[in-house]
Amino acid sequence: MKCIVIDDEPIAHDIIKDYVANIDGLELVKSFYNAVEAITYVNTHTIDIIFLDIKMPKLKGLDFVRTLTNPPAIVITSAYSEFALESFELPITDYLLKPFTFQRFLKAYTKVLSQRTGLKNTVKIQSEQNSLFLKGDKQVHQVKSNEIEYLESYGGYVKVFLYDESYLLIHQTLQYFEANLNSNFIRIHRSFIVNKDFIKSISGNRIILQNKKLPIGLKYKDNVNNLIG
Repeated sequence: MKCIVIDDEPIAHDIIKDYVANIDGLELVKSFYNAVEAITYVNTHTIDIIFLDIKMPKLKGLDFVRTLTNPPAIVITSAYSEFALESFELPITDYLLKPFTFQRFLKAYTKVLSQRTGLKNTVKIQSEQNSLFLKGDKQVHQVKSNEIEYLESYGGYVKVFLYDESYLLIHQTLQYFEANLNSNFIRIHRSFIVNKDFIKSISGNRIILQNKKLPIGLKYKDNVNNLIG
């Protein structure tokens, strides 16, 4: 998906640019420092997400939204919480309060993705009970988090591998699971998330499970290094 940033603070652009670079399937195509400059671009290009500040010179963020006749998904990125109620009277997908973490940014992205692809009912994660309700094979399966060995991305689907080597094919993204699973799961590759309890050993750039060797992606080496100290 293609996104743009509209914000008058350079540091905000740097943060979002860094976050976007860590999400597969999301591309930052343009940056604007005021909303007036963005109007023509938004009306003449295909954009999937706008990350939009509220307090800006010339044209406020929410007033900018009101000018759009067919807006893409809009995620507010603001240091001011008092505009939240007003913003949700408009076609706003999410409201990020600065400073926001990568995990919170990722949740906003998965919310947009779910709305655009109709996936929002395929997975429900209940962290309090450490269980997942997964819709696959025309059935809803309840799976305990500690039964999951690893997850593998297949385009718009995710394979959930259980300890007994069976799996469920779920119409969802790996980013969604990364944002919502508990801290026992770590992303080791653009295509893999692993349950730490099932790791037998680490050899070079490979994670060794019971009957599987998974690659460690260059971008995710820090996750593994933090695991082993």
